[in-house]
Amino acid sequence: MKNIATITRQGQLTIPRHIRKHFGIRGSTKAMVTMDRDIIMVEPQKDFWSLSGSLKSNVKLSQAQLKRARQAFAKDWARAL
Repeated sequence: MKNIATITRQGQLTIPRHIRKHFGIRGSTKAMVTMDRDIIMVEPQKDFWSLSGSLKSNVKLSQAQLKRARQAFAKDWARAL
């Protein structure tokens, strides 16, 4: 799908709304811009803060269960090294 976009004198590019929606771009977003011969590629990048809530789960642990899980992970991880 091809779209016409405007690049301002300051180098700003407006990405069409349906493309932003497809990639889940809301508000200000960082992007990786690369060049391949005469093609400019723009790849939206997720930063740490934008991942909030993306790992939500229905798993519920008590403090004691969480502590045991952390200890087991630390023990197994150290063994793997």
